[in-house]
Amino acid sequence: MKWNLVTKGSAPRTRNYRTNWRRRSPSWKLIWSTFPSDAVHLQVNLERHPTRVLVCDCVDARLPSNVLESKKSGSDPLPVFDRAIKALLREVAVLKSALRREADWERVARRKL
Repeated sequence: MKWNLVTKGSAPRTRNYRTNWRRRSPSWKLIWSTFPSDAVHLQVNLERHPTRVLVCDCVDARLPSNVLESKKSGSDPLPVFDRAIKALLREVAVLKSALRREADWERVARRKL
């Protein structure tokens, strides 16, 4: 899986992001395993507001079937990055569920409740 970091308004702390990324990568292999590895691309956009103490983090996942996006903001970049990744993983789980049509697996009587 390919990924890149784009920063605006601050120097990139790529080392911190890479260690955070590697720490989570063993569990992510299961999540991304259903998609072709050369077709998945993640882009992390980090933007620091010039006048306020605010960091906006946007994580885009380009998959063969969809483009998913997660935006979070806060004062410290690494927790914001973690929250954005967790939100993106929730979106991926919903997408995978929709692709498998898990809602159709239930019996009709239970779907109506």
